Amino acid sequence: MSNVVSRSEDQDGIFSARLRQARELRGLNQSDLGKLTGLQPAAIGHFEANRRKPSFANIRSLARALNVSSDFLLGRTASIEGATTAFRGEENLTDADRQSIQMMIDMFAERRGKE
Repeated sequence: MSNVVSRSEDQDGIFSARLRQARELRGLNQSDLGKLTGLQPAAIGHFEANRRKPSFANIRSLARALNVSSDFLLGRTASIEGATTAFRGEENLTDADRQSIQMMIDMFAERRGKE
């Protein structure tokens, strides 16, 4: 039974470590990430310290704000590189560029839904 627990704890540790890694790579502090996700900075601190587990909705929100896949945060993909790249040269875009592109995608999706 202890093997199951340690395996589970290892998976939790992966999420915590990857969340912190992605946040720091993006140059964000916990307050900045909280503003982007609508989460309290203390909640992000609990996730990073592995004291609380995020809901599925929170994982999606964190992944979106950090421009990584939820699979990366959950330990299903090995590398952050390429986790969010959808287009050639995307790695050269700023966060503002990414937000503008996301707004365009949302607009097209909304327009398509009305057709």
